[in-house]
Amino acid sequence: MRVKCKVLKIEAAKNHIYRVYITPSESIVFKAGQYIFAYLGDNKKQPFSIASCPTETDIIELHIGSSDKDSSLEAVEYFVDALLKNSTIEIDAPHGDAWLREDSRKPLLLIAGGTGLSYINSILKNCLNRRFTQPIYVYWGVKNREFLYIDEELKLLSIKYTNLSYIPVVIDDDSNLWSGKRGTVLDAIMEDFTDLTLFDIYVCGPPMMAKAVKEQLVAKKKAQQERMYADAFAYL
Repeated sequence: MRVKCKVLKIEAAKNHIYRVYITPSESIVFKAGQYIFAYLGDNKKQPFSIASCPTETDIIELHIGSSDKDSSLEAVEYFVDALLKNSTIEIDAPHGDAWLREDSRKPLLLIAGGTGLSYINSILKNCLNRRFTQPIYVYWGVKNREFLYIDEELKLLSIKYTNLSYIPVVIDDDSNLWSGKRGTVLDAIMEDFTDLTLFDIYVCGPPMMAKAVKEQLVAKKKAQQERMYADAFAYL
């Protein structure tokens, strides 16, 4: 459904990535892992994953940005303009079929590339709020450590919840400050797991990343295709 919204606040995270909070004129019922379309002028709409938990129906959090500053600049400017002018924006929500299957008690592998973490964040928060007890693994791949924009939050959650493992992965980082995993997020998963037969797997990131994850995990790690979820799969 199409809903009018106001931009409540915008928080700068890291490297041209922003956390945008919008308040809809009426509560939106959505599932963890779904997304919205925001109309950015001239009736042009753009999809954004909902980063907040479904229990937070009065405020919707979005993560906007990428390693390519120019590709996300228009969207950020639109939300900033709406905030400064206190003007109304319009969204269409909810959308997406890659939502969290809440009735499953299988171990979870949550895979994010870049700001695909917003999708994973919604699923993870819902799992923790619902007190899931099965193992939950969050793998987050980024260009370099400067793009780990909520790294500390995820570290703290992994300390608080003993069933949560958080593994950040960077592709390029020449500094000696990074002691974590290097390479692609798929490289890390291929190294860390031998058999994913029992897992529910959720993926969000660039389409080619999602394609490679699906193909490699099914072919080499026994992942069950029917237990893998990503909206990108519908277009691959």
